[in-house]
Amino acid sequence: MNTINIISIVLIFTNIISCSIDKTEREKEDEFVKKYAPKDLNTHGFTLAVDSKVPEVHQLLNDLEKSFYFYGDKEEYEKKAARIKMLDPDYPSGVLMGSFYETDENEYKKKVTKAYELSKKSRLQSERDLIQAEYSLLVEEDYPKAQKYFQKVVDMYPDSAAAIWSLGMAYYYSKEHDKALECYKKSTEIIPNLPKGYEFMAAVYYDKKEYTKALEYLNKAIEYGAIAKNDVYFSEFENYVYYRNKQYAKVLQSVEKAFTYGEMYRNSENLKEVYRLSKIKLDSLGKL
Repeated sequence: MNTINIISIVLIFTNIISCSIDKTEREKEDEFVKKYAPKDLNTHGFTLAVDSKVPEVHQLLNDLEKSFYFYGDKEEYEKKAARIKMLDPDYPSGVLMGSFYETDENEYKKKVTKAYELSKKSRLQSERDLIQAEYSLLVEEDYPKAQKYFQKVVDMYPDSAAAIWSLGMAYYYSKEHDKALECYKKSTEIIPNLPKGYEFMAAVYYDKKEYTKALEYLNKAIEYGAIAKNDVYFSEFENYVYYRNKQYAKVLQSVEKAFTYGEMYRNSENLKEVYRLSKIKLDSLGKL
């Protein structure tokens, strides 16, 4: 073999290595998804990678994301979460999202911790960072640390409404309201009909005591699909916004309807309290 041929082979080999080294984490994750996801995958506008070699899990997790952000049916959500657990029991985001309807705080933290432990073996950087962020936010309650890890995911997936919304939650928990609001607004720019984005814009304005603005964005959330029947916490928040806007009769009507949704609603101390307060207000105004 002559010298020119040897040089050519070395250059080709070097270029192959160089191309591999120069790939961004996002490119590597996109390749992983392309390899294992079903060809007709519907991401519903959520672009985060799914770290599973089981094609069906890719679609199921995207379906769970849609259900969470668009207030989907709780029973259907839990069926799909159980299906993910059956297909890929060690998939960390499956464990994490499967815990979203857990009402016992200690049990919820156990599940988040389990997801965190599983994520240490994850093939995808975004998976590890996302779950580290969730763990920091919900278990450690270290909000700056959660912000740091969520920001890493946003940097990798600037087109992900879910990543940006999650970063907003880390700011919201630390009461950095303006930064949280910026994230929620951005999430609704990416997915304009994202009810969970509008709900938390309302929550920020509520915390800032700008109740008229809170009502405006609450109504947007409802317009785009926020449903009290599928989320007791949304029902509680909805009625406190009505109360702060002096819509006392609407509170009574809304809470009475919520009580028909099941035991969790009937046992909600928040719903009972806002109902009681609204009734007192209406009594004092002579409207009952």
